[in-house]
Amino acid sequence: MHVLILSSRCTEEQRNALTVLRGCLEAHGDVCEALDWFSFLADSVSQINAHSRKLVRRHVQELLTEGFSALSKSEAEAPEKGGLHKLVNICAKELARFIRDGEYELVLCAEPVASMLLSRASREVPFPAVTVLVGADDNLRRQNALNHVLSSESLSSEPALEKTRTVLEKLVEGKRPPAVKNSAPTVQSSLRHQILKMPTAVYEASGIVVNGRRIKSLLFTTDLAIIRNCDADAIFAVYPFTPQQAISEAIIKAAYVPVFCGVGGGTTKGIRTIGLAKDAEGQGAMGIVLNAPISNPNLRAVSAAVDIPVVITVVNEDTNIARRLESGAAIINVAGGIDTPDIVRKIRTQYPDVPIIATGGGGDESICETILAGANAITITPPSTKDLFRVTMSKYREM
Repeated sequence: MHVLILSSRCTEEQRNALTVLRGCLEAHGDVCEALDWFSFLADSVSQINAHSRKLVRRHVQELLTEGFSALSKSEAEAPEKGGLHKLVNICAKELARFIRDGEYELVLCAEPVASMLLSRASREVPFPAVTVLVGADDNLRRQNALNHVLSSESLSSEPALEKTRTVLEKLVEGKRPPAVKNSAPTVQSSLRHQILKMPTAVYEASGIVVNGRRIKSLLFTTDLAIIRNCDADAIFAVYPFTPQQAISEAIIKAAYVPVFCGVGGGTTKGIRTIGLAKDAEGQGAMGIVLNAPISNPNLRAVSAAVDIPVVITVVNEDTNIARRLESGAAIINVAGGIDTPDIVRKIRTQYPDVPIIATGGGGDESICETILAGANAITITPPSTKDLFRVTMSKYREM
């Protein structure tokens, strides 16, 4: 099963309940992903509703503080209180779209407001995922409208967990639509069919969902011809020169897919990286990439200046990941050469939910090893133009 866990704003007891159930699901091979729903909704709603992020966060915080009573008041009282009701509806729609676009089969939550939003989301924009409230007390049982409610007793022992998972599996099977076709149809033009294809091994990765778009493969290149003729999910535009706005603008305009732009961190640092990051965001970049040498204060300044994910590169096991995350890094990019799988494994052990991009190495075997170590997405370095042209030139010479 493909499982989404709404993880933020939980109490310690609620978080423990989710952790126990997640461990049980993953032990059976289910793929579990966590979503900080509070930050996700604050970000996405502020973009859609033209409100400041701070205002949206304040309204959501009000909902978290007062819970169901706040929503009841907003529906019954004066128009100024109706803003909260409107906010909940927008939040529900965004959450529903995220679940539907991510193709999740099972969604778990333990926090009361999350369960309320999830209930409303299933009505606002219907999706096929089964929704479950985990470790609920009797009060929450009466107020939820989810597909299933798990009491704390359902998580109390190994036999109880096994029974719970069986029940959830049956619920998912019951809602899973019948498959119409086993493979997706392919459409291509007569001239542009010889594109650079990503290794099939990358599709074993879980992917990283950035603003509703799942990314499993990132092509590590600045070659516009390759960028326009590949099937990668995104472009990783990092290069060994001082970053320039003209380069990032050209790549973003030329690409069919999202672009993660390098803005320095090694030779280029300080206030210049902030300016480059803001320019890249304005040009349409999906994310910002910073090199390993950048300082934590510089990382924090860049993270505060932009509203897109900041990717920090890690090249060895000695990196203080906690400080990087505290300084605003949203995604870890591991580029450790032959040590990449070991670095990924160490990070994943310490931080089970942090998004990790990692270099794929030389082939399917190294890609699979890196994914098994815990990488969510893989960067692929394409062959050189000379190597790609070799086959074509051989055909030309035979004419």
